[in-house]
Amino acid sequence: MKKLTSLIIADDHALVREGLIRLLASFENLVVSAEAGDGYEAVAKALDMRPDIVLMDLGMPELNGIEATKRIKQTAPQIKILVLTAHEDKHFIDLALKAGADGYLLKNSDKKRLAEALRAVMRDGFYMAPEMLQDKNVNMDIPSAEDIQRLTKREREIFDLVAQGMKNREISEALCISIKTVEKHRANLMKKLGLHSVAELVSCALRTATIDPG
Repeated sequence: MKKLTSLIIADDHALVREGLIRLLASFENLVVSAEAGDGYEAVAKALDMRPDIVLMDLGMPELNGIEATKRIKQTAPQIKILVLTAHEDKHFIDLALKAGADGYLLKNSDKKRLAEALRAVMRDGFYMAPEMLQDKNVNMDIPSAEDIQRLTKREREIFDLVAQGMKNREISEALCISIKTVEKHRANLMKKLGLHSVAELVSCALRTATIDPG
């Protein structure tokens, strides 16, 4: 009898986890061992249960998927991690691979592509869609400690929430401030850090979080 592949789903959206559980139930020789709703839970369950593979979202609360990947790999490098995310910006690929991810897959992929990615990660130890391979070696400078220290307390709070994958409306609700105020602080911190797009802001926030998650 062929050995079952055990898998943990880490995503902060319950509906996404439920959909993946139903989808993966049709895959042969694969069993979903557990699910996690944030990065800390993903790390704890992965290190406790030692699954074969973790399907890892990037923008999760408490601890983002980049840092969760890094922590899991540091302790249990044999656990395969396949990033499953909506972020197709090339900077995220670089961040995930540097953290130790074994593969990178977009959430708009179909069932066939997901099965292909899981097989490749388990068989070959790596998966990247052919159209994404050309972007995997992207490098991006991170802000210095001095740059971060120049941010106000509120700007740093927003910066950290961006690293958790929160959108402006979610940040406004979390901090009890208006969306316009969030946008103003975000524009200010982007100017201080020399960033020119939302993609650069999110990439920068995630990269900095892998160094200074607190």
